[in-house]
Amino acid sequence: MSILYLRSKKMNVKALKLKDSHYPDFHSTVDPDWDYRHFFETEAGRDYHENWISFDGVLADDTRNVIWCGVATFSGDIFHCFDRETRTFRSLDFQSVGDRYDAKFHRALLYDRDGIIWAATAMLHDSVQYFDAPGGAIVRFDPETETIEMVDRPLPNLYIQSLVADRERGILYGQTYLHDYLFRFDIDTRETRVLAHLGVNLFRGGLTQAENIAVDRNGTLWGAWAPNRAWGHSAGRHPYRLFRYHPDDDAVQFLDATLPPAPGSAGESGMMDSTVTGPDGAVYASTRDGMFCRIDPDRGEVETIAQPGSAKLRRLSAMISDGESRIFGIAGKGGEAELFSYEVGSGAVTVHGRVYDPEIDVNAWQIHDLALCDDGTLYAGENDVPLRSSYLWEISGLSL
Repeated sequence: MSILYLRSKKMNVKALKLKDSHYPDFHSTVDPDWDYRHFFETEAGRDYHENWISFDGVLADDTRNVIWCGVATFSGDIFHCFDRETRTFRSLDFQSVGDRYDAKFHRALLYDRDGIIWAATAMLHDSVQYFDAPGGAIVRFDPETETIEMVDRPLPNLYIQSLVADRERGILYGQTYLHDYLFRFDIDTRETRVLAHLGVNLFRGGLTQAENIAVDRNGTLWGAWAPNRAWGHSAGRHPYRLFRYHPDDDAVQFLDATLPPAPGSAGESGMMDSTVTGPDGAVYASTRDGMFCRIDPDRGEVETIAQPGSAKLRRLSAMISDGESRIFGIAGKGGEAELFSYEVGSGAVTVHGRVYDPEIDVNAWQIHDLALCDDGTLYAGENDVPLRSSYLWEISGLSL
């Protein structure tokens, strides 16, 4: 696969700042020594508590000309709106209805078939607080009235790391953390069922699930699972594999299929990073090493497309489809985030350049989620920046 590197001079990038604090002591003090309580109980933790944020979920609303933003913060103020006309952020005061342990909307902002927004809360706390924390909430938000309804906390003490909707069937699928459960929530009945445990990879830090999961054109849900290998001495050659679930069968299929290893790696199958449903109805998946792949919706076969971008540190956790012919993604981390696009029909991969704001001379650290407006403007949610508050990045003027 050839990749066209198009360093577009027409690509306009602007960092939009909800918060703008800087943390030069993170690597020397916070990262090596702190735990959850320090953000609440210490004088030094106050600024982190209020201003050290990440944009973990973004959703475009062309009707209201806004971007709905799920923010990770210790303060509980996790839901914000960016007005594209006034260029301002506004809090939706989620902390007034949420619990103190509701710390973010993590890849969990989406529309149902009626235009209602559904979300779910994820966590930042430690195991010390496990039994104090009630569990992640499924949240219903009416964007017209801006009414927030806490619908349910379906799995006690466990938090919800991602949501995806099967709009046709009125189903939400979610993944939980600290334990990797897959669950189904039926919107009409408001009933939740656990579908599977996705495994614990003992030799790769324990986490199995991808940042999100996706539903293909057939209504099949795709994600990642891992063999526990409690008897083993290594992760094996295929530590991460694919699962699929269709509601008509109502049974999770744990497949042997894997995502590809990165060039130059030891040859182990790739850990799923993110997914998106493409304009052709297939699920496209990425790996933590930045590999970009397609999962055939009918045969379940994995096609390797490319490893887009030139960043030394690889990730690919943000992708979005334009619904017509292209998928956009932002690859790389550590201040080397690069925007690329993939043309589904021709198979062309184009790297458009770094997500860089020349006015403030700052590169995006890494991008966790993308929103696409009808006018072609992208909004990129930055996350996990160690030395400053994360920003919402606006990208316009793409040469396509």
